[in-house]
Amino acid sequence: MKADELISRVKRIYASIQASQEFNMTKLRGKVFRSDRVFGVFQDFSGGQGEEEMSNTAHLTIHNIANLRDNLRRWAARTSRDKSRVDQMFNASQTLKIIQDLSNNDKHGYPPRDSGFSRLAPRLEYIRRNLQLTTKAKAGSWVAMTMDSMSVPQIAGDGSACAIVTADVMDKDGKLIGDLAKIELAGIEAWEMLLAEYGISVPK
Repeated sequence: MKADELISRVKRIYASIQASQEFNMTKLRGKVFRSDRVFGVFQDFSGGQGEEEMSNTAHLTIHNIANLRDNLRRWAARTSRDKSRVDQMFNASQTLKIIQDLSNNDKHGYPPRDSGFSRLAPRLEYIRRNLQLTTKAKAGSWVAMTMDSMSVPQIAGDGSACAIVTADVMDKDGKLIGDLAKIELAGIEAWEMLLAEYGISVPK
């Protein structure tokens, strides 16, 4: 495996993350309910996607991040790099262990043996798409959302908005570990740190 192939795999991870994001607010129209007595709006930012579709999107990213570990080990061995650094990075990162456990759950079923690598037996609950509003990294930046008469989100300010597929990552005792989207980003950042150590940079 060449360095270009590793970079391509990391780009695939970012592509799967991008596939979980929707920036076009016209695709996120809420459900409007009208009757002679009642007018209501239900907005979950799913854009018509069902739980199974969102679950597939989430698991694609999880698998891509988890599978990078074996690819890195093979590449390091073939290029005379220190292969042990891959395992050291994995063992030092609870985030990577959680992602590996989530990937194994999908392949082998739940619960994992011995509570998995993380010892938390993590699992996904409440897979959904959330709207994230982000300001710019400058003083005075702002962003806000309203809805028009057709229940289409309207974004104001100089910030940005996107709906992203995420889930609650829970442990074996039902306690919240964290937000899946944030865990995924932390996982790929951990592998990119190792790639940088190996002298490989991934173009953004």
